[in-house]
Amino acid sequence: MNELINWLDKQKICYSPIDSEVLEIEGFGKMFLADLSNARSIFRGTKEELIFNLMESPDILMEEGIFYVAFPFGDNYYYYDMRQEFQFNILKHIGKRIPPQKNVSYVNLGVHTGYELLNGSGDLEQWTKKALQMGHKAIGICDYHTMAACLSLQKQCDKVGLTPVFGYSFTLEHGDSKIELKIYCQSQRGLKNLLRIQKFIMVDSSSNTITLTELLERGKGNVLVLGKLSSHWMKGNHYVIHLLKEAFDKLYYQVDLSEYKAERIDLEVLQATRFFFSNFYDNEACSFEVEPILICDNYYIDKDEARNKILLNKISRGAAHNQSDDQYFKDVDEHFATIVPLFNADMWDIDKLFKKMCDNTLYIAEHASARFETGKMYMPRYIMRDEEKMKYKGRGNMFLKLLQEGLETKVPFKEHPRYRQRLEEEVYIIESTNNVDYFLVQWDMVQEARRRGITVGIGRGSAGGSLVSYLLGITSIDPIKYDLLFSRFLVPERCGLIWCDNVTVIGEDVLQKAGEKAIKITLSGKPYLFFRNARLRVRRDEVEMSIKACELKIGDEIILDNRDILWTLEEIDATK
Repeated sequence: MNELINWLDKQKICYSPIDSEVLEIEGFGKMFLADLSNARSIFRGTKEELIFNLMESPDILMEEGIFYVAFPFGDNYYYYDMRQEFQFNILKHIGKRIPPQKNVSYVNLGVHTGYELLNGSGDLEQWTKKALQMGHKAIGICDYHTMAACLSLQKQCDKVGLTPVFGYSFTLEHGDSKIELKIYCQSQRGLKNLLRIQKFIMVDSSSNTITLTELLERGKGNVLVLGKLSSHWMKGNHYVIHLLKEAFDKLYYQVDLSEYKAERIDLEVLQATRFFFSNFYDNEACSFEVEPILICDNYYIDKDEARNKILLNKISRGAAHNQSDDQYFKDVDEHFATIVPLFNADMWDIDKLFKKMCDNTLYIAEHASARFETGKMYMPRYIMRDEEKMKYKGRGNMFLKLLQEGLETKVPFKEHPRYRQRLEEEVYIIESTNNVDYFLVQWDMVQEARRRGITVGIGRGSAGGSLVSYLLGITSIDPIKYDLLFSRFLVPERCGLIWCDNVTVIGEDVLQKAGEKAIKITLSGKPYLFFRNARLRVRRDEVEMSIKACELKIGDEIILDNRDILWTLEEIDATK
């Protein structure tokens, strides 16, 4: 039990011992310590059915309100919930954390996630778990050269009730200097600007850096943070600082005094930080030309995981540079303990300065409203050429005509009925899931590649199961001939095909006769002409039925599915 207590003390978890085998973790529950000292394995049983090697009866423990079992494994302690299937849960970031001595709030904006490949680490669930245990209201990421973690962060934060702050680390190339920067989104406009910044860096720039001109155009809706080594450059480029202040919502200087294993790196960071505080603070006005902000770059969640970054860097580059045991998720006491020895108490009100730097993290988090919209298709729309518009009128009609041409060219006439049945099934799913533009874009790229003499493969992966891909010439594999499944490529259950929750009520103001050949119906404020004999699915007096358009009555509800909403009505509109 003493070793478990030492572990909990190290993790700063509040607990109360009950007896020699049980303790209660505040805000979590009672936990039983499994004695595995004489056990050869933590599991027992047969190969087919292994269970945890617990000597006590789980039922008896749970009757006493004990639901968790703690056990040592390797260098760590783990626990599992007896009410669920066994799984390893590291005994960290649970329950109530021992309150810090400093009563100052801050938000960790320096998380480098595992999406920053072979450098950052830690699952987002664990990062947010620690943030919650510390009582934080938000958490921010700042991966270098990638925004891949942003949507996952948003989803994880939504689950646990935290505010996600989207950040990005990159390099500004200005003259002969390269300056490390961070951006944090504050609004939807800022998110769009940040996406453009990343595109410029990763696609348009040969050096994966950004120019000052491009950066200044993308400032609105974002906060910019100048890197911890940038202070000397700042001093020599006051006009650039002025431009950055005007372009961005806020401009900050990063204060990160994490200790490195190499003295030369520590010296460089300390000198740059001292230069900033000596040159950018106005004693008379008691204000900074550029506000300092406390952002510690975190590459691992806890101090004992520092080896993660070393191992990842060695895999990536064969060696680990800029090694540090101090780049982890600290609480305010740990941050304050790092800063206090480095500031002269006679010159600075350290408590006030520390709170200012923490408050600036809160400002960014409180104004971070940028979010990714989910549940919406963001596939780019195929842009028709003028000659295609003349020939096909609309994209949906073009899609169907190209398929008909492919059917006539590639399939013997006597096989048309069999192929057409499969084709109609695929087209319904493709149209209903709004993937027509995807196929047209792929068709266009393959056509252009062949026109330029670029070799195109016969197909890859599950795309070979699509008859549509074959008839469009995207693939060269006949899925009917080889009995390949379209469902391997696109599963219809991923999108609801029936649109029953948003039916349209046909009333006197929307049902009008329009001559003898057509019926004019207004849907969502837009008029459409339907042939009198067009079949429609309706709900009349709580009964669903199929009727002709000319048989519509006032009060009928037309039942539209995704295909109708996305393509049928659009094609009707395009033919006017």
